[in-house]
Amino acid sequence: MTHVAPPRLTAQDADASNPWMNARAVYPPVFFVAMAATMLLFFSFQPLFPVLPLYVSAIGGSPADNGLATWVFAAAALISRPLAGVLADRWGRKPVLLLGAILFGGGPPLYALGANLPLLLAARVVHGVGMALFSTAYQAFIADLLTPERYGEGLGLANVASMVPMVVGPLFGEYVAQACGFRALFLILGLVGGVGLIVTLALPGGTSAGTRATAALRTQARAEGVAALASPLISGPSSPWRMLREPGVRAGAVGMAVMGVPFGAFISFLPMLAEARGVGAIGWGFAAYALAASLAQPLGGRVADRWGNLRTALVGLALVGVSAAGLAAAGQVWTLIGLSGLYGVGHGAAMAGLSASIQGGAGSDTRGSAAAIQYAVFDLLVGLGSWGLGLLATATDYGVVFGTVSGVVFLGTLIGALWMAKT
Repeated sequence: MTHVAPPRLTAQDADASNPWMNARAVYPPVFFVAMAATMLLFFSFQPLFPVLPLYVSAIGGSPADNGLATWVFAAAALISRPLAGVLADRWGRKPVLLLGAILFGGGPPLYALGANLPLLLAARVVHGVGMALFSTAYQAFIADLLTPERYGEGLGLANVASMVPMVVGPLFGEYVAQACGFRALFLILGLVGGVGLIVTLALPGGTSAGTRATAALRTQARAEGVAALASPLISGPSSPWRMLREPGVRAGAVGMAVMGVPFGAFISFLPMLAEARGVGAIGWGFAAYALAASLAQPLGGRVADRWGNLRTALVGLALVGVSAAGLAAAGQVWTLIGLSGLYGVGHGAAMAGLSASIQGGAGSDTRGSAAAIQYAVFDLLVGLGSWGLGLLATATDYGVVFGTVSGVVFLGTLIGALWMAKT
């Protein structure tokens, strides 16, 4: 089987006659339309963070089952990522965005049917696949619109779209669940996801240089049928294995793996930590995290463009480690909220630096696969970390959980610093 390699194009090649593009603008209008779709879809998801652990308990689940629910979601996303990346590169970004939006936005109503743990886990699988498809294609779609010197800032700004909804989303989820019940919340979130799908439909299908660069690949894929989907996952130029040979992609992937452990702990066990220590609802903690991360990502991206992607990421990871260590000992609500904000700063800075490193190591014909690698390793450690930490929480307590997280992050940061010192 032969492979047709498209030319490596940049955002400079965008069609100036396209109304969605503006060659003179730093960020064209379609950039912000894509951000709007992402905000809506993630607002249909993030109100679940403080609610889902309580829902698992309400249907008879244990702390380990709570970790399992997170692991199943992450595992479904992980398995879907490589195919999502290849499809985004071969078929274009928009088809994958649309399919992802259907499953991602339609996931919450399925939770209303999950009155027991097996049904809930099945809904988590569908939801995880949708999130993987949409977020993978979104990262590539945005990178197509950027010039290399703005990867950090542009990707940091674009990633804010998934963080801003968390400023109010968890508070909204807590309020609706308490006032109307879990199922009413799930149905409302499904409506929000539907609006996100409508905005995704409005995205143009061929505005970006990266999308046009896949025309030859689409023609080849139609001719070769199903085999055209399998080969690039294993041996094509954009396969995950070949992409990991790129130093920037490889280093960024390792950093994303380290980031996955604290993120899994934060979304899975912060509500349980707050409940165990008698500090009440922790929706404000998620809001503080989201606000801080929303500010830190574009600022961190700008710093990464000037100071270095991996340096910025290591500083961010160090702040994540400090916040996890503080959460292990904190017992006051305002302390938990402040440490959640510090975690947001570290997460935002690290994400901006790592995203720029990974996309900087990819060409326009491989950005989807690079994004798949980025989030696949993140999903893997979110899932495995949450499951393992859930077992640890069952045997010990949540202070030990966050102390363990801190140790993992500091170890990863130290290894990264030593690696940078040698190169």
